[in-house]
Amino acid sequence: MKDSKQLSDRNMDNTPALDLSETEFSSIVTAGGRKYAGVLKEIPNKMESIVLFNSPRTRTTLGIRISSLTAEAVREHPAESDAAFAEAGSK
Repeated sequence: MKDSKQLSDRNMDNTPALDLSETEFSSIVTAGGRKYAGVLKEIPNKMESIVLFNSPRTRTTLGIRISSLTAEAVREHPAESDAAFAEAGSK
């Protein structure tokens, strides 16, 4: 991976990930404290690409739209998902 570009946490928290490589997506997810799982490719005129990562608590795969991908969003999203799982389980 000598050609991979390292991004600082500051840049990852504030910069949308529209023109990044898969290696850079992985770096952002890792900076957010999660394990990168891949990218669900866009469907033109229907859905933008989704960056996938694992939730250790629920053992599910979560995703964030590529336009919203930041290390901060990766840190926050599992908490939202965990709350939704807890709510669904209590019904």
